[in-house]
Amino acid sequence: MNATTTFSENPQSATLSRHGGTNEFEYRSISKAAIACIVFAVLGLLTAFIAPHFVVIPLISVVFGVVALFNFRWFPTELMGKPVAIAGLVLSSLCFVGSTAYHSYIYATEVPEGYRRVSFGELRPNSRTPIPFAERAQELDGQKVFIKGYVRPSTKRRKLKEFILVGDFGSCCFGGSPKITDVVAVDIISDQTVDYGYTLRRITGTFRLNKQTKQTKEEDIPQVFYEIEADHVK
Repeated sequence: MNATTTFSENPQSATLSRHGGTNEFEYRSISKAAIACIVFAVLGLLTAFIAPHFVVIPLISVVFGVVALFNFRWFPTELMGKPVAIAGLVLSSLCFVGSTAYHSYIYATEVPEGYRRVSFGELRPNSRTPIPFAERAQELDGQKVFIKGYVRPSTKRRKLKEFILVGDFGSCCFGGSPKITDVVAVDIISDQTVDYGYTLRRITGTFRLNKQTKQTKEEDIPQVFYEIEADHVK
């Protein structure tokens, strides 16, 4: 009894014939864009509601999802994983819309009545003037303000009554060396204390400008221009 074996010239598939029977073996690779889409979708779901800058994670997932769907259209017989890409795209889209709406609502309602919102960008000095601190800081001196930032780690990390507030992760958590005008010394005058962590803190209190700088207890940041006597920390 004779047996014949035939392989297709198509590099993506091989056909084997034995005794007149036919079995088809087709190789299809998993779409890397689809995998990236679902991974970033899950990461976005876990982080996007923590802080506004994490909203970019589900947005990255959306981009990978769109790329994956285009790849499936161009190479329908070479790629697999389309359901994964669709699931990741739907999940990340819902996460992006939901987290954006959530942070927009928080932004619109987080400043208590009687307080003025202040950002770290406003506290940077104007390089075109000889004043070493921001002109805006002179206007805020003695005013009730609301500011958001991160607790910069020091030797003591629990039950803090005094700490340095910075505006970004690089300056608070990964060994950054912020400028003196990029930090605010916070002194909690209420019964509250805070612990160091990656949580975005919301501070309300009275803003003080120290034109000759003020001594702090921090070794890395011994002098500050800006200070807040905090009546509430969240």
